[in-house]
Amino acid sequence: MSKKRKLPEIVITELFLVKADWQRTFTGTIRRETDVDGNIVVMGEVIVQDDKIWSKASSQEELMRNMDEICIMKLDMGLHCMPEVTIHIHKTPLNLN
Repeated sequence: MSKKRKLPEIVITELFLVKADWQRTFTGTIRRETDVDGNIVVMGEVIVQDDKIWSKASSQEELMRNMDEICIMKLDMGLHCMPEVTIHIHKTPLNLN
């Protein structure tokens, strides 16, 4: 009787660099998937100043540009620094931040 060994699940993680400039760089992870039409979708996330930044694009180059711009907006332009504003539409609260 042969016993089958259960192999450990392997998850491959691709890392990339998000930068506002060469003194302010952060390491993030990339995940690739395909949508229902068979197109490749690239998703990335990185933690900048204790906040998670996330973006999705159709190519890795587009993703890198988006993440660099979001990083600059977070560090230099105060993205998410304002207090949240909530309005109610049909008794449903909507956050405008």
